[in-house]
Amino acid sequence: MYMGISKTPYFCNYFVTYRCNSKCQFCNFWRNQKLLNKPDVKLSDVKKNLDDLSMMGVTVVDFVGGEPLLHKDLPEMLSYAKNLGFFVKLSTNGLLYESRAHELKGNVTRIYASLDTTNADEYSVIRGTDAYDQLVSSIKCAKSMNQDICLISTFTDNTIKNIEQIASFAKEFKINIIFHPCFSYFGNAPLSREHINTIKKYFWHPYIRMSLTDLDFFYNGGNDIHKPSCLAGKSTIDIGPPNDILIPCLHNCTNTIKINGHLSSLFFSNEWAKYYRDVGRMEFCNHCSIDCYFGLSYWDKLHHGFLKANLSYLKTVIETIRPH
Repeated sequence: MYMGISKTPYFCNYFVTYRCNSKCQFCNFWRNQKLLNKPDVKLSDVKKNLDDLSMMGVTVVDFVGGEPLLHKDLPEMLSYAKNLGFFVKLSTNGLLYESRAHELKGNVTRIYASLDTTNADEYSVIRGTDAYDQLVSSIKCAKSMNQDICLISTFTDNTIKNIEQIASFAKEFKINIIFHPCFSYFGNAPLSREHINTIKKYFWHPYIRMSLTDLDFFYNGGNDIHKPSCLAGKSTIDIGPPNDILIPCLHNCTNTIKINGHLSSLFFSNEWAKYYRDVGRMEFCNHCSIDCYFGLSYWDKLHHGFLKANLSYLKTVIETIRPH
């Protein structure tokens, strides 16, 4: 996964619903009526697609939304994925975790939840809901159940001021937190270069994780359409709730292909390469910095960020085994 050359996708973003119980400033889902009108994913479709993803060589499935915990069948989806041997990720705002924790127990390899401030009032402004205390309660619940949980702090130029408090939160709660710049999409301004350097200063802080290569990628302006780095369709596949493949990705979807029970057949067909032929080269791909579509390409090309990628991986290992 980390050192080899990618010949098959290894990662799937599985969007189980576009509904959400937050209204985050830097997200467009809750504003996009077109997305909200889409139906939630069906359990039977998820199971068939997971079978196919396993056959295709995918090893990591991230169940995302919207807010995935709004889907009533999520625990069964997670259980099915775990039994197939996937590394099962759950990306959530964390607000519903405590109420569903016992349904999820043993079925999630790692939970990722969001934390951008340690101030309850500011949390309400950033996330559009008065739920900071519930998030903290969910974090404590996960830790009490020995659930592997990692937080993600998405920094904007307005929230970078919180970085020291969040680093202190990580140390106090003995919980890993990934420091990450806000994506420059949905009309958001990218994090300034000055503040990207601020994040890097916390690289050796206990319980803090980050990718130095990703941060360099942000710093240097993201994807270059003349020398594209994107591996959507190669390393990463996006599947939407109506049971379709999102091409090239959810964030700039120009085409959808109905799966209809034939995901692996589509992947092994000659048409697959045609669907993703212009990935990274389209106008909206210029300066894209959504790193889940770029991460593996650092390993594939073994470019000048190779040593930094290894250092970042080493730091991740250190934080994973640090006492929690």
